[in-house]
Amino acid sequence: MKDTTNAQKPVSSRIRVENLKSSVQLKGIMTKYMLKAKLNHILPWKSTAWVAAGFPVELCYSMGIYPLHPENAACVSGARKVSLELIEKAESEGFSRDLCSYFKTNIGATARKISANLGGIDKPTFMASTNTICDTHVKWFQIQARKMKVPYFAFDVPSCVDGIGDERMEEYIDYVAEQFYDFIGFVEKITGNTFSEKKYFEILKKSDRLAELWHEIYEYRKIMPTPVAFQDTLAAIFPMVILPGLDVGIKYYENLLVDIKEKVVKQEGAMPKGTEKYRILFEGIPMWYRIKYFHQLANYGAVVTYEPYTFSFGPRKKLGLSLKESIRDVAQTMIKLPYNYSLERRIKYFEKTIDDYKLDGVILHSNMSCRPSCVGMIDLKNAIQEDKGIPVLLLDCDMNDPRAFSEAPMQTRLEGFIELLEANKLN
Repeated sequence: MKDTTNAQKPVSSRIRVENLKSSVQLKGIMTKYMLKAKLNHILPWKSTAWVAAGFPVELCYSMGIYPLHPENAACVSGARKVSLELIEKAESEGFSRDLCSYFKTNIGATARKISANLGGIDKPTFMASTNTICDTHVKWFQIQARKMKVPYFAFDVPSCVDGIGDERMEEYIDYVAEQFYDFIGFVEKITGNTFSEKKYFEILKKSDRLAELWHEIYEYRKIMPTPVAFQDTLAAIFPMVILPGLDVGIKYYENLLVDIKEKVVKQEGAMPKGTEKYRILFEGIPMWYRIKYFHQLANYGAVVTYEPYTFSFGPRKKLGLSLKESIRDVAQTMIKLPYNYSLERRIKYFEKTIDDYKLDGVILHSNMSCRPSCVGMIDLKNAIQEDKGIPVLLLDCDMNDPRAFSEAPMQTRLEGFIELLEANKLN
């Protein structure tokens, strides 16, 4: 038997993942977005909307509505280390600890009226969400819309389970597509803004270009050593989430790709030369209050090379269709998002990714706040270990509630995971 007793020791306590040079531009992009959000809130002739993950934000931009994103705001609260007090404020109002920590962070943030740089968000003209990706969005927005006395529109998206035939899928697509026209009427009635087909297609074309660039970034992550790590993509999803269809996101991704291609030419990775030992897939929303965890991985020679979570925000759009065909295509995308995959399809997706990206291990975040993302994770873990023969670490944690993160046990489990990665390399 080979000795792996030293495998859990860090390669170096000073190793850090190097961010792409253009990543610093994101701070300015986010600041400008928040300033515009405040301006659109103040000016009486402007309209804003709270939207959530899985919602077709392009519709808002095509109708002159400025989208605000309470989930993104909650991430800011977590990263700024204020989410716990906001969550506890929500719990003091009677909301259970078992509920989504993004939701409770938002409840606390609006109750305390905190500033935008800490995750605050203004009252919108209306709210809109879907029940895809997250089953909390509907009740979350209903509660807040009732509190703020603003209208709310919910897209009802059917679940795409195994065994659904083509005929039933067409019925699902028609069902969701009809709701697009309902939403357009809803917005026109509330704001007076009209839908422009020309504007819609302009926005959709730019949104697809943004997604195309996002996919290209991920193609480069297949290279060894990887030129792009999670430390860049966890923040770089911001344009995909809230700025699809705008030039600013396209320019930012183009700049990131210039940096990436330069690294590839120089045969440089995201980590210092010769230190990339283990390529990792991380599944789930990161622990925003403990981003340091992903930097700790680098000390052991491990780098997160792929995340289904960040990749899922960039679906391509079909161009050159009629309005009716285009809306049906977007509706189909909403139904078939990766977080709606059945367990069998999810296993196949992960195992193909492991092969494509030459991954050595997987970390699954069994997120107490996000049921859709962590359902079936034990079965997923077992399947990957059995089929691919690589270690899988299952973390029982939370994305925005630091009470779910215990430092010493997490460190012990990380070291055990690294030891298994090393043993696998030696075999």
